[in-house]
Amino acid sequence: MTATIPPYPKGRNLLEGKTVLVTAAAGTGIGFAAAKRAAEEGATVMISDIHERRLGDAATALAEIMGKRPPSRICNVTREADVQALIDAAVSEMGHIDVLINNAGLGGFAPLVDMTDDQWHAVLDVTLNGTLRMTRAALRHMLPKQSGNIVNM
Repeated sequence: MTATIPPYPKGRNLLEGKTVLVTAAAGTGIGFAAAKRAAEEGATVMISDIHERRLGDAATALAEIMGKRPPSRICNVTREADVQALIDAAVSEMGHIDVLINNAGLGGFAPLVDMTDDQWHAVLDVTLNGTLRMTRAALRHMLPKQSGNIVNM
């Protein structure tokens, strides 16, 4: 029995008029897929990543879908100043943030049995503390509007 892959669903403008900020929207992976789908659903999308080349590649690929290059910004979610600068840039570029997709994460570079405390702290700082920093900064923008959604990957 051969499995049939269903066709890729067309956008239905489910996010028309909404703004979406995605962290770690690298040229491949979940972040890029989330940014791509948000754009296909009609959202204005801004992306960020810690890697300049991957960020540029993702912005170029998204430009084909969106019809124009999306705003993008380098951001290291382990640095509070970077996080605040990203939120400020998103508000400046898009007017407001309707949806934050926290996708930045780090899986570690060693098997758990061999992982050092420093390596583990790096995983936690990106994956857990970075999510906290981004959420806190976005909430400062969303709460006064009494509107917004945050998706944590």
